[in-house]
Amino acid sequence: MRKISFCTTCKGRLWQLEQTLAVNTPFLDKDCELVILDYQSPDNLREHLETNYKEYLNDGRIKYFKLLNNYNFNCAYAKNVAHRLATGDVLFSLDADGFISESLKAELRALGDKEILVPRYFGNDEGTYGRLGYTKSLFYTMNGYSEFIVAMQDDDGNMRYRAIMAGVKSVHAKEKHIAIQNTSEQKVLYTDVAELTNPEIHWPLKWGIADIETREGSFLTLD
Repeated sequence: MRKISFCTTCKGRLWQLEQTLAVNTPFLDKDCELVILDYQSPDNLREHLETNYKEYLNDGRIKYFKLLNNYNFNCAYAKNVAHRLATGDVLFSLDADGFISESLKAELRALGDKEILVPRYFGNDEGTYGRLGYTKSLFYTMNGYSEFIVAMQDDDGNMRYRAIMAGVKSVHAKEKHIAIQNTSEQKVLYTDVAELTNPEIHWPLKWGIADIETREGSFLTLD
């Protein structure tokens, strides 16, 4: 069975993960992993995972990584780092406010290398636009998300547009999805901290460049 990597980043969004993990973890079968990138989250993210999801951490269904670079939060960059840490055959961008289902897993496992899973819109779609799925092969062919798009901009729309221009077929998800909502202030929090810098941009030649600490305490350099 094809392995799915659900790729999540967290910077101050533990309040959402507390709600979504409780729903999502039962859907993590042996051929799934939830990759969580701790973007220097200030809310005791790791402690929460170790206290409540040690079984999932120990058997690899949840994989925890900490970003050591102290950058402003850039959504495209964060997604690229999390996706590069994934080991699945199929990747899915799962925000901290999003949910998994059996239907979603089946749709992801059916994707071809020239298909991208996009959300189906029913109204009240705020927070769902970034729910994109693709094979790992397609993601790397597309060079991930454009890191020229900084902060919380339209990185997902740009990915869909580039995929369409490359002849990739959009496959619309069958289920409606409602995300946990953020306020306008929450959306931009941590994106423009005066004493921090943005990640250097080398896209599309290089992307997701980062220094990483694993749960086990080893260090990785993504270059």
